[in-house]
Amino acid sequence: MSVIQVEKALRDFAVKQMGSAIVLKGEWGTGKTYLWNSVIAKHRSDFARVNYSYVSLFGLNSLADLKRSIFECSVPCKNAGDVTTKDSVIANLKKLDFSDGVGWLKRNFGHGREAKIPFVGSLGGVIDSIQYSLVTETLVCIDDFERRGNSLAARDVLGLVSNLIEKKNCSVILILNEGSLERDDEFFTYSEKVFDYEVVFSPSVQESASLVFNQPGEARRFVRENAIKLKINNVRLLKKIDYFAGLLHERLDGCNERVQQQAYRTLPLAVLSIYGGNSAGVDIDFLLSYEGSLSGYRLPDDDRSQEEIKSLAELDLKIEYLQAYGFDATDEFDVAIINLVRKGYADDESLRNLVIALEAKIKHEEDVSLLQKAWNVFHASFFKNDDEVFAAFDVAIDVALVKFSINDLDSVSSIYYDLGRVEKINGDIDKYFVEVVSSSDLREKSDVFRWPSNAYIQQRLEEYFDGLVIEKSLPDLMEYAYNVSGFENTDVRNSVARKPEEEFLAYFSNLNDYNFTNLVRMCLKCGQVSSPDKDIQGGYHDIFYKTYRCLMKMCEGSFLNKARMSKFQGYEKLYAQIEKEILSRRGKVE
Repeated sequence: MSVIQVEKALRDFAVKQMGSAIVLKGEWGTGKTYLWNSVIAKHRSDFARVNYSYVSLFGLNSLADLKRSIFECSVPCKNAGDVTTKDSVIANLKKLDFSDGVGWLKRNFGHGREAKIPFVGSLGGVIDSIQYSLVTETLVCIDDFERRGNSLAARDVLGLVSNLIEKKNCSVILILNEGSLERDDEFFTYSEKVFDYEVVFSPSVQESASLVFNQPGEARRFVRENAIKLKINNVRLLKKIDYFAGLLHERLDGCNERVQQQAYRTLPLAVLSIYGGNSAGVDIDFLLSYEGSLSGYRLPDDDRSQEEIKSLAELDLKIEYLQAYGFDATDEFDVAIINLVRKGYADDESLRNLVIALEAKIKHEEDVSLLQKAWNVFHASFFKNDDEVFAAFDVAIDVALVKFSINDLDSVSSIYYDLGRVEKINGDIDKYFVEVVSSSDLREKSDVFRWPSNAYIQQRLEEYFDGLVIEKSLPDLMEYAYNVSGFENTDVRNSVARKPEEEFLAYFSNLNDYNFTNLVRMCLKCGQVSSPDKDIQGGYHDIFYKTYRCLMKMCEGSFLNKARMSKFQGYEKLYAQIEKEILSRRGKVE
């Protein structure tokens, strides 16, 4: 049934009393409760019953709990759908009439629910009975049937439904997730005797999106269209998307249209990838690493194993999925949107940074539009048009090389290398490092968004980071490292590591400072650093090696210094190990 048909059926049940008890069922997450609440909001003033009570069975473990919940959650139909507040519960409790004998019991036994009464039991049981006796002329909604407590049997729930209908002049709607119950569940044994009919809710993707994205405006329209394009039918996911779209709307309103379009394109994809499970076309790890069409770029190879062929086929499906959706590649702005979804909240500063990042990206794309045109020529056909393709890339490089990102350059280089135009592109890479990288604020390897795959660009980056030095004296560098950054800063680490051993000896020999021990330990701890990057580890180990050698030299001929050296003796074995490493490295260089 369509949303319109189901909504009409629910309205007729609530307003015209078309049946005393019905089941609203459908797949998990399709928005059954959401739709029922919308019916309440639209038609509660016309309900045939006087009162309304919504009860979730989640966590309820006894029939007494269920009866009590129906009473406590009852409100006049004019308030149906509103959250049950403390005031509404108190209002219901005021209906209790502790008069005559019951009043005497209350006065003598107090308010304790467990006060024992001969032949009757606890006072709590009496109160529960009185409460339930007041439930009448009520439209009752029972939700989360499949999540009821283990001690609450299906037959007890359905028996209570029968009692509400036959003895209490009530109407009951039970909301059920289809497929959530085992085939032998008692529900199926007794349901036909209790419920008049079932309403099956199976909305289309478009209908589900329309249920959630019902606010006016271009932003909601755009995010709704993208959710439909991704075939998201789960209302819980759609509501997450709507929530984050609301967070973004005020901050993005008035921004460049492309800013909004990318944000609202990435948002549904991020929510689906993180929370969609098997319904997601790509997992979040793949999405974060997606480089666009080149993610699947590869030369023919007839020697691939069956496992490799299967893996590549799965890769192709993911790429086709993202391309069909219109998602080009994951950039820094997309990562920020994904992280926004992961955290579940956003602050103004982070959102401002998102907008600034995307505005910068749009300007970059405008500057390198020639590169995009070249890629369009590359992907447009299977013609043997090498000259045309490389002519387009050559023009983009000549005009806009300084506007390329490192990843742009890396992507272009892969094509030139595969087609044997290595010398040409290497010259362009050299020019890029001279004109762009050397004057950039790139200071750490972690600043490179995605490490390039091209070996020559990797080499030039390594050389660039190795060449980062600060033209300051060793005392100034040590003071900066101790008070500010330590040796994690690439410039500081490289600058200190390159100082000759003589400067280390002069520095420590003339150092007269209460922080002497701390400064030495800062340098000696460099020997304990282990990094997969040999250049980084080498820099740390050079600092350790030169420091320890200077300490040993300062101990020569001085018993006092030998005594002072005792606190650093624990580094002897490490020094011997690193000395071999450094001498071996120097031997290779020579």
